Amino acid sequence: MQLPRFLWVPFELGRPFGAPNEPDFQRRVLRSALELLERTGGPVLLEDFPDDAPAAMAGEDEEAAWACPVAFHPPASEHPELVAATIEEMARLATWHELYVEKRGAAAPGSSGLSLQRVVPLLGELAEGVEAPDAESELPIQEWLRLGCDDLRTWYLEAAQGQPGRGTSTEMRDWFWRDTAAARLIGASATALLEHSNPLLKFLAGRALVPREYFSALMPTTDPSSWETEGKS
Repeated sequence: MQLPRFLWVPFELGRPFGAPNEPDFQRRVLRSALELLERTGGPVLLEDFPDDAPAAMAGEDEEAAWACPVAFHPPASEHPELVAATIEEMARLATWHELYVEKRGAAAPGSSGLSLQRVVPLLGELAEGVEAPDAESELPIQEWLRLGCDDLRTWYLEAAQGQPGRGTSTEMRDWFWRDTAAARLIGASATALLEHSNPLLKFLAGRALVPREYFSALMPTTDPSSWETEGKS
């Protein structure tokens, strides 16, 4: 990246300050980065942060480990069932999301401009092959789709953080993409969009809606190798 000052940290991807709910540790990381501005060596300084992120406290019993207390139904396969299953899932997770908001003081603001109650049926329409569902949005379809999926995933992960225990980002990511109807709905929409006439939507579906490590579970009938050049124009 050719930055003149760079603090390398050995934390999970997406957690540059180490771990949530650890303000003292996070402050140490931030101070270590800012202190590089006081150094006169160079022209480039690359410093390693010396400590790993805090783990769960030693001696905690197994009940303190993070686990989703909501038992979901077996995976639905038909698109209307996926919409209904996602709506039911969200109703069952709503209490945990409320607890998250109570603990944190606020939920992340939506970025798509659409309510989740609108995003879910729109994903269902796309999964059914509707070319241009009416989102009543000023954003182009590829934008409200990408941001709407982000809003939906964020809501689920916030609900997961309202539950007992403290999970790693990997645990919660796996939970969302492997266990929820919402993830299967996103996967069904992405699969359908690979045949869309809009090359930008085809590119988005093949490269951005579903993480590659979950393709085999959520988009099993598709061939990822055929997407590499799709939509780049």
